[in-house]
Amino acid sequence: MSPSDLPSQSGALEGPLDISLVRQNLGAARLGGKLHYFEQLASTNTHARELAENGAAEGEVVIAETQTQGRGRLGRRWESPPSVNLYFSIILRPKLAPEHAAQITLMAAVGVADAVATFITQQPSIKWPNDILVDGRKLAGILAEASCDAARIEYVILGIGINVNCCIGSMPPELGQRATSLFELTGNNASREIVLGRLIQALDRCYGVLEASGFDALRPHWEARFNLRGKRVRVELGNEVIIGCARGINAGGALVLEDDKGVLKTVIAGDVIPLER
Repeated sequence: MSPSDLPSQSGALEGPLDISLVRQNLGAARLGGKLHYFEQLASTNTHARELAENGAAEGEVVIAETQTQGRGRLGRRWESPPSVNLYFSIILRPKLAPEHAAQITLMAAVGVADAVATFITQQPSIKWPNDILVDGRKLAGILAEASCDAARIEYVILGIGINVNCCIGSMPPELGQRATSLFELTGNNASREIVLGRLIQALDRCYGVLEASGFDALRPHWEARFNLRGKRVRVELGNEVIIGCARGINAGGALVLEDDKGVLKTVIAGDVIPLER
């Protein structure tokens, strides 16, 4: 059964997250030791940043049933319908040089993809730098915001949004055409408590690998899920447009493109649009 054949609405609204159940099932070593739960926030990233500024410990997680000002990369709005999806932010205090801060997003993409893969039969892919796709549609997004100076990273707020039980048909058409959810992919409502627990555990594992062994240890896993290798893409950042063949990422996490003259170019930020299907 394809996603388009699934029922047009999700099952019964499941109500608020059972945070006590999430705590019981968490076996993460560093992340998730303290969970801050809210029915509504402007943005979990904003609240987590406030906590971090006031000395909150690494691994504290901010969770909201809905966000009134949820955001993604480049200031875009993140739609946050209540009680069906997951919106959470984790406070990290990584022992990384500031120039490696972008690796947090890449690390998180591996963790999120690994976690959602346990719920579906399809293989999730990573769209550089921060989206998790299934069958070309967006399932989850990542927004990492760092506070650092030239010498060190003070903290990183790692924000995750994942479509769990939402009905894509209820989204605005411009979003619904590009999005999917675990419900749409399986035809069943998933336990958000279990999904959240697996996400935190997978992120905990990947974060530990990043700090202990560097991104090179995670890079093969990232590359294995990068489905644009060898394909022509268009990268847009403001008024700048770069077109080339995607070759992968460099050690710092920048996208590497080869233009039509065979010159390699690195892209630090931007929207990647496939020109080949």
